[in-house]
Amino acid sequence: MTKTSIPRNEKALEELRNRIKSAAGFNNKALSPHDFKELQLSIRVKVQNSSITDKTLKRFFGYDRTNDNSLVRLYTLDVLSQYVGFENWNAFLEHFKLLSGEGSGDFTGDKICSNDLNIGEIIHIEWNPNRKSLLKYLGNLSFEIIETENSKWQVGDTFSCKHFILGKPLYVDNLTGKNGILKSKMFVVGGKGGLTVVMHVIS
Repeated sequence: MTKTSIPRNEKALEELRNRIKSAAGFNNKALSPHDFKELQLSIRVKVQNSSITDKTLKRFFGYDRTNDNSLVRLYTLDVLSQYVGFENWNAFLEHFKLLSGEGSGDFTGDKICSNDLNIGEIIHIEWNPNRKSLLKYLGNLSFEIIETENSKWQVGDTFSCKHFILGKPLYVDNLTGKNGILKSKMFVVGGKGGLTVVMHVIS
């Protein structure tokens, strides 16, 4: 267990707090001591071999400020990021920077920004092993899957994302089935090796 601590990124931490509350079913609720106990158990079930205490959770959410400081343990951030579907804190932070537009300058290579698309445009993406999809832009950063091969998502599913970047994993939000049922708050495409093809489809 690493004891490394890192400086706070308050905007990213607040986003992580909100996602944790949503994943635990607390949403906008002000957490009580009992809620922190429940959250601790939920994390232990979902993230194997994790050992975060309710006291740590109280500090992270600002409920207990007796030991407040400018550093957060990396182990804590890794576990909490895993709880909301990311590999670790670095993966969550990269996703947050993409959503907020803070990190786009760090990337090189082919990139498509959702805000630059017109409604109805088609994007072709591929990732390993031998997976590909055609995505139709619906506007407001949202896409519909119109064709797909060898992937977990299905034709008719919708999601939202801000960027498609060659060589980087694609982190999408609110993957929803064509029946309107939410499948995943956060879904990762190309987690190993990133996207291998990112291109417009010219009709």
